[in-house]
Amino acid sequence: MKQLLNGKLTTGIGVLSIVGLILLLGGATEVSAQFRMGPQLEPEQAQAAWTLAARGVANELNLSKEATSNLIDAYKAARESYQKVMPGMRGGGGGRGARQGLIATEQGKLEKAFKGFLSDEQAAKAMESLGTFSSESDRFLDVLAGFNLDEENLYKALALVRTYVVESSKAMSAAMANRDFQSMRTARETHKATLDGGLSKILTPSQLITWNQATAPRMRGGPRGG
Repeated sequence: MKQLLNGKLTTGIGVLSIVGLILLLGGATEVSAQFRMGPQLEPEQAQAAWTLAARGVANELNLSKEATSNLIDAYKAARESYQKVMPGMRGGGGGRGARQGLIATEQGKLEKAFKGFLSDEQAAKAMESLGTFSSESDRFLDVLAGFNLDEENLYKALALVRTYVVESSKAMSAAMANRDFQSMRTARETHKATLDGGLSKILTPSQLITWNQATAPRMRGGPRGG
């Protein structure tokens, strides 16, 4: 696991997909009030999760060692920058238009950084998942990191998480466009079930139990904890 942390999208990701994720996980809608993830990751955990996310994409793109390192550095820098603007977005400063503008700016900076060492096609592919700045993905990857999977199974798991992020982001964009929050919740449940099913073929029974417990949405009024 430790050696993996040190080594290997169309910007069609709309701003709405991230705004939808903020609404879904940040407590701003009925949907997000019902489904909550656990507490925010510690900085070291977040850095490790971002590294894994970037390495998974680099592996799928068959990037060189140098390009992989550049991808990791660019993504981590973007996530750190994004974290700095998040408090203002969560606080509602400037309204939705201002929040969307901030998100679009961060996405644009990340895409530009990617295009400094990737082809346009590779950059677009990377943006599909990394451009969502998904905190939910961070939590999923943090859980996977604790399983110390061998390289083959880890990359299989990373690919499954990436697919979840991409597909749920698309669903959120559609739901937000239509202001259909019920479909947003339904889509998340469907894609999460697909992710869980894929991981059931990789994880041991005890690991799968841990995964399901750690990644299950916290129902409002339900148990709290890590």
